[in-house]
Amino acid sequence: MSGGDLSAFQNLTDAKVAAYLDSRSAELGLPVPQGCRAGVAENLALLRDQTALFANLTDPVSATEAFEP
Repeated sequence: MSGGDLSAFQNLTDAKVAAYLDSRSAELGLPVPQGCRAGVAENLALLRDQTALFANLTDPVSATEAFEP
């Protein structure tokens, strides 16, 4: 999944957020310490939910900007 694919990020299930975290951090070369992993995954899930809420509140005709972490 590329960093600019908002729909793929929004379609992550809670179960797949941790796998996204692992693959994205490896892709960026930024390992997440094991002690922080659960908190980072929780924050990503919250960001996903906030992104969906924001996208649904904006004008549906206008283009949504790509997600860039």
